[in-house]
Amino acid sequence: MEKLLGKGGMGCVYMGVHPGIGSRVAIKFLHPQFSHDEKIVDRFFNEARAVNVIGHDNILKILDLNVTEGHRHYFVMEFLHGRPLQALLRHNVSVPLDVAGPILLQVCDALEAAHKRGIVHRDLKPDNVYLITMKGKKNFVKVVDFGIARMTDDAGISTGKTQTGMVMGTPAYMSPEQGSGASNKIDGRSDIYSLGVMMFQLATGRLPFPGSNFGEVLIGHLQVPPPPPRSLNPLVPEAYEPLILKCLQKKQEDRYASMKELKHAIEACMDQLRISKELPHSDDTDTDTQLHPVEVRPPSFPGARTPGRATGPGSKNRISNPNARPGGARPATRPAPGATARISQPPTRLTPAPQPQQLGRAPLFAGIGVLAALALGVGGFVVLRRSDAPLASAPVRAQTEIVRQEETPVFLSVVSEPLDAQVVATWKDGEKRGAAPLSLEVPRNAKVHFEFRKSGFIDYAMDVIADQPQTVQAALKAVPRPPPPVAEEGSERRSQPEKRRKRDRAPKVPDGVVDVLGDLK
Repeated sequence: MEKLLGKGGMGCVYMGVHPGIGSRVAIKFLHPQFSHDEKIVDRFFNEARAVNVIGHDNILKILDLNVTEGHRHYFVMEFLHGRPLQALLRHNVSVPLDVAGPILLQVCDALEAAHKRGIVHRDLKPDNVYLITMKGKKNFVKVVDFGIARMTDDAGISTGKTQTGMVMGTPAYMSPEQGSGASNKIDGRSDIYSLGVMMFQLATGRLPFPGSNFGEVLIGHLQVPPPPPRSLNPLVPEAYEPLILKCLQKKQEDRYASMKELKHAIEACMDQLRISKELPHSDDTDTDTQLHPVEVRPPSFPGARTPGRATGPGSKNRISNPNARPGGARPATRPAPGATARISQPPTRLTPAPQPQQLGRAPLFAGIGVLAALALGVGGFVVLRRSDAPLASAPVRAQTEIVRQEETPVFLSVVSEPLDAQVVATWKDGEKRGAAPLSLEVPRNAKVHFEFRKSGFIDYAMDVIADQPQTVQAALKAVPRPPPPVAEEGSERRSQPEKRRKRDRAPKVPDGVVDVLGDLK
């Protein structure tokens, strides 16, 4: 072993070199404090078992697994040199379909192979999709980290099943059935949902359900309809948006039935848009120049932590966007969440930018995170900016953006606790009715009046100023139950003798079985 590449809560990864042939590998060790826990050891080796069963070129290869004399459990993996897909998303840029499409098709291939063998990944996210150069082609996919993969009965692998009610995965990308702890319902369509979150993020530069804590994110996955990607980034192809939204359906049966079906839908969309499905050559730099922030768009997901202006008694029930900056101001040189990437002329200089904090649990695989940092330098990602761009045009662009914001409708998501409350939303020249959760578009800065009704609960009303996309949530109170009648003093004592007299006057029923005519059997 040459050096430590990374540590995690369960283990650590070292780079190793074969002493005879000099080939590099990555070695993952389980922390010694877990070596006597059979369930943890089984889960640790679960990744090696799963990958060995699947055997696909787009999945990280596991070469060996064993236990040292000192009772240290480990397995050996191929050494990857490249970057995780997350590297393309760290600055909230959108990734055009001609770059994202070939990557997504490979992910579909890898997961389709896993699902055919009865294996569900359960932690699909950009950090677990690694991009390397293979045979002169860039962006060759390696799906990694099957450590919490679920083996169905078809997998043919003896392993403990997840306990019902246990939530496993990364909150930002987990399916509704994962978030609710319904482990018995998890199947390949759960991975399709997670891939849908990735597709949304690649298309818009942001997550469909951001949040400052697990509860906020979970509410989004379980109740809130995702905002249409084109409402956040108009450059998303119109033919592509329905594919993303179908993957993000709350009910499994409403999503694509398989990764193969999703792959065919992506291919058909790319064919319709005349987008090549081929991977770029390793010496092709065009794919990198397409990833850079440009026009700042308003916060796009339901509810900004920059407080919106809710009025009336319902203001305390409104959830705000946790991603927005207080005051709404942002430096012009930094992209806002939801910013899209576009450039009119080729860039002439690369400017490194610092890495922001990432959502979700830290990944641990084959030295991947460390290798990405080594490959990309300290910044890990670059923001491309034309150094000779005229600065004087900035105010004009800002004024144009303000006008565009005023003309752009605002997307509102409406949820209720409990679910399925009947909602009536009214604003000037508009109205929408339906059962929560629901979504609607209204004119920017419109005053929207909401009424919530549900049997057994007190009606609730609130007003919201639609100055930005947001989530409107109402927690209804149950109708108080009337108190039980109070018996008059002494009535209970008087009723007991009366009950005994009625019992004594009742006809005696003989022991045994009586037929319908009353004769004793």
